[in-house]
Amino acid sequence: MITLLITGVFTIAFIAVFFPKKSPALISAEQSYIEVDDARIIADDNLKICLKEFHQGLISKAYLHSELTDQIPLVLTLETESEVLKKNYKTIAKADKVFGFRSSKIFLGHLGMPVVSSFMGLFLLLLFFKEEDFFWRKVILAFGLTALLTGLFYVIWVFYPKPDIPESIYILMLFGMDIGASCISYIIGRYIYNLSRIDLKLKIHHLMHLIMGDIRQKYINKLSKEDRTKYLSDYIGEIKNLSQK
Repeated sequence: MITLLITGVFTIAFIAVFFPKKSPALISAEQSYIEVDDARIIADDNLKICLKEFHQGLISKAYLHSELTDQIPLVLTLETESEVLKKNYKTIAKADKVFGFRSSKIFLGHLGMPVVSSFMGLFLLLLFFKEEDFFWRKVILAFGLTALLTGLFYVIWVFYPKPDIPESIYILMLFGMDIGASCISYIIGRYIYNLSRIDLKLKIHHLMHLIMGDIRQKYINKLSKEDRTKYLSDYIGEIKNLSQK
């Protein structure tokens, strides 16, 4: 089950690669519209050139009349056909949309990573209940909630019926992510600080062991009774002062 789940999540993340940017029907409709519209533009440009040449005295009135008689019906026919093909293209493009996205490829491309993030968040939350170390429980919980909330936010954005989510939702999400990042930074900072304190305690313990063991055996025991008493008194006094700070 775990293998199937991982495979499924991986497939969702990259399945958009196997989908075309545009459907064959949309490509055909687009090409037909472009061909007719290009022909309309050329015919219209020819009319403008004829009028310009007539005003410049390069062609006769009879030739202009002949060109207008041939080109004007062609332009009108091409304009009508172009409008029909344009409407057909828009109809097919609208039918190809998936939850507001232009194609399945774009839809799956936007959906893939949020789904992966959501599953990662769920996995970390499950791991949170298995982890025994208190510090790592807090870290896993923080990262799990961040991944889950971020993933779910963009999953909702993908299926949201309007063009975009209201700006206030973005602000709330950024505010929540800032709080999450601050909590993670605080936890990691406390962990590093505690590690430094542990390291300092180990060094102090090593020093105390050296003072109470090796130095006492090698040097203090060789002193007179009065000097040993004075050493122990000073040592205990210093320990009391440290404990009170």
